[in-house]
Amino acid sequence: MSEQQTYFPQAFLDKSFTLLGKECNAFFETIKTKQPKSFWVNTNKATVEEVENSLKSKGVKFEQYSFDKRAFFIEVEKPGDLDEFKLGKISLQEKAAMLPVIALAPTEKDLVLDACAAPGMKTIQLSNLMNNKWKIIACDVNSERVRFLENAKKKYSLLNVESKRIDFRNLAAKYTEKFDKILLDAPCSSEGLVRKDRGALIEWSPKLVERKAQNQKELIVAAFDLLKVGGEMVYATCSFAPEENEEVVLDLFKQRKNAKVVNVEDLLVGIKIRKNDLCENCVRLFPQDNNTQQFFFAKITKE
Repeated sequence: MSEQQTYFPQAFLDKSFTLLGKECNAFFETIKTKQPKSFWVNTNKATVEEVENSLKSKGVKFEQYSFDKRAFFIEVEKPGDLDEFKLGKISLQEKAAMLPVIALAPTEKDLVLDACAAPGMKTIQLSNLMNNKWKIIACDVNSERVRFLENAKKKYSLLNVESKRIDFRNLAAKYTEKFDKILLDAPCSSEGLVRKDRGALIEWSPKLVERKAQNQKELIVAAFDLLKVGGEMVYATCSFAPEENEEVVLDLFKQRKNAKVVNVEDLLVGIKIRKNDLCENCVRLFPQDNNTQQFFFAKITKE
């Protein structure tokens, strides 16, 4: 893969060396290269076999990922030009970004909240894993981003999705029923996007991380309070900052004593997961381990 001229603020470099130590070179060598392209088969509109046969007939090279039959690496310059994408039979999604939904593992019997849903790629996954049944409440506060959700609903036939322009923290006043599963893909400092966008860190600063972390601590508690007892939520970011990740989860533990992080390794087949010394069972994906963007998530149960 070709190397990009990625912008790294000095404070980000310094912080990364402190966090990663001797692994820093491998980390930066990986994130300075373009991320592999991948897609998810939207089984609301096509079978995996149908998409495979269609791509083979066009001579497109692809390979199934090990963690889900619908997830694939694809070797094509512009996958957005494929008819399969235009017809809503596949969605384009980075490999690591697929994993929080796999870890959440919703079923067709679950009432699910996609708390910060737009643009809706993870919403598509949720709908597929639920066989397009029962209900997903997909929220976003931004009207323009909600339009992306509405477009995704139509294009990908998300029949079990109810999209709302609302801060999910206000749902408690509208819904008396608690949720079985919640996905909180929280707004973050977007450190993990540098493989996709070489200028992703231009606006990055330690103060930005601090602001995001404070907001995330409020969001995770609000989401947890919407869970049923025995329910599960996944908290995720595309940041590598402990302030936005492990420290947010640990803050939840302080505020809600019945929160517990559960191990998800058995669900993530073929994905290298390291022991997390900052917060047990939290998943920190190193780009050099799985050739992904950097990513973090934790599956939390309400006891």
